[in-house]
Amino acid sequence: MYLVDQAPFLNAAVLARTDLSPLQLLYHTKQIEKAAGRDLVTGRRHGPRPLDLDIVFFGGQDVQHEALKVPHTSWQDRAFVKAPVADLLLPEDIVRGWIRESHPDGSVMERLLQAVQHWEAEGGEQQIGQPGLCRVMPIHRQIWELGHSTHICGILNVTPDSFSDGGKHVATAGTAAPVQQTQQQELQQQQQGVVTAADDKQQQQPPSEQQQAASSSNSTAQPGIPTAAAEQPGQPQPQSAPSTAYPASVRGSINVDVSAAVDSARAMARAGAQLIDVGGQSTRPGSARLTVEQELSRVIPVIRALREDSELVHIPVSIDTFHSRVAAEAIAAGADMINDVTGGQQDPNMFPTAALLGVPYCLMHFRGDLATMTQAANTTYSCVWGEVGDALRQRAQQAVQAGVLPWNLILDPGLGFSKTSEGNAQLLGNLQNMRREMLRGVWGRMPLLVGPSRKRFIGKLTGQRVGSRFIMSHCCVDCQR
Repeated sequence: MYLVDQAPFLNAAVLARTDLSPLQLLYHTKQIEKAAGRDLVTGRRHGPRPLDLDIVFFGGQDVQHEALKVPHTSWQDRAFVKAPVADLLLPEDIVRGWIRESHPDGSVMERLLQAVQHWEAEGGEQQIGQPGLCRVMPIHRQIWELGHSTHICGILNVTPDSFSDGGKHVATAGTAAPVQQTQQQELQQQQQGVVTAADDKQQQQPPSEQQQAASSSNSTAQPGIPTAAAEQPGQPQPQSAPSTAYPASVRGSINVDVSAAVDSARAMARAGAQLIDVGGQSTRPGSARLTVEQELSRVIPVIRALREDSELVHIPVSIDTFHSRVAAEAIAAGADMINDVTGGQQDPNMFPTAALLGVPYCLMHFRGDLATMTQAANTTYSCVWGEVGDALRQRAQQAVQAGVLPWNLILDPGLGFSKTSEGNAQLLGNLQNMRREMLRGVWGRMPLLVGPSRKRFIGKLTGQRVGSRFIMSHCCVDCQR
C-alpha cells in the first residue's frame, strides 16, 4: 500500500477550529490539493504528490464514510504523523483545559492524549534521528536537518565600536585608536586584577566575525544542545553616558565598507560558516542607540551585497535587530532570518512582523530594559536555568499566539545578558536541565542557539583576555554537544 522508495518529504500537523462538517472539510482540503497541482482523477493515491492533506482527528468523533474515515485508519502506523501530532498537545493545554469543548464529541483533547501516549510508548523523541525521521527548519530555500550536527554561524558586525572588530567594516576617521585603547585597558585591568563594577555586570563581549558554534537540536535521550552563534551584534545596551574611550566620531554616523564586509563573509563561509549574522547596532557599553534609519543604512547595503555575491548565494543571512521595521526591510533585501536579542520585548510589532514574514525567528532571553538589564535586580536569580527556561517558554508561547510558526522558532538563553559571570556558567552547565525541566513538550524540541563566544565570563573563569578566548569558547560549546 505504501511506496517506500521515494524522495524525502515534509510532514506537519495543524490544530484548527471549524464550523464545517467532516465531509465539508474533506471537500475543501481536496480543493486545496487540486490548487497545489495534485491530479485528483488520474494521479497516484500513494507515493509522491505535490500535497496530501489528511484529516487525522475530527474532535472526538468517529466517521465511517466511503470517502472518509476518522480517525485516519493508519495514523498509528506512521511515526512521521505521530511526531507532529504529539507536538500539538502542550503541557499547559492539559493544565488550563484548553482545546476542550462543552460537548464531548467536539473535543479533540482525548485523541491528542492518545497520540502522545502512542508516541511516548514507542520511544518518543528518541525516534527522532533514526533513518527517515528528523526535525527540520526551512531557511533560504534549504531544509536544515536539526539534531544531527552543529550549525555554524559567522558574525558580521557593521559597527564602528564593537569590542573585537569595531571599525573593520566601516570607513570612519579616527575609529581604530579607541578600539585598540579599550583592549589595552582590559589587558591592564587583568594584569592588575582590577575589574570595574560596570564591567563585572556587563557580560557582553562581542566576538567579531569569527565564526561561532551554532544552532539546532532535538530533545533526545542525550539532546544535542545546538551550540550556537556568537555575541549578537544587534543587541541593545543601556543608554548610559558615553564612554570617554569613544569620541563622537566613533559613535556617530559611519560609511559602511561593503567590500570589506563581503570579504569577511566569504572568509567565514570558506572556513565552514553556514549562516552569516549581520548587525548594525553596537552593543558595547556607552554606544549610541541608533535610529531605525541609521541602522538600515548600515545593514541593508551589506545584505544586498551578500545576496548578489556568487560565492555566498547559498549561505543564509540573518539580520540581528530588535526593530520590526529593520527586520522587514532586511528580509525584503535578501535576509532569511531574524535574530532578536530582546525576544520581542523592545518592539511590540516584532512578533506580528515575524509571523507575517514567515521566516525563522530567534528569540533571546532578555531581562529588564535597555537601561536596567545589567543592574543587580535583573542579574539575580534563585535558579538561573529554571527562570531563563520559564521566561523563554512564556515568550515562545506569546510568539506562537501572535502567529509565528513553531517550526520557525529558535530559542537563545542569552549568555552574557542580564546575568553575572557565575550565572552564565551555571546556565551553560545546565542547558539540558533547562530543556528537560522547563521547556516541556514542543518548546523543548525547538532548536537552541547558544553564544558563549569570547564572553567575559569565560575570561573570568580562564584568566584569558578577549583576543585569547576563542579556544575556550569552543570548549564551552563542545561540552554541551
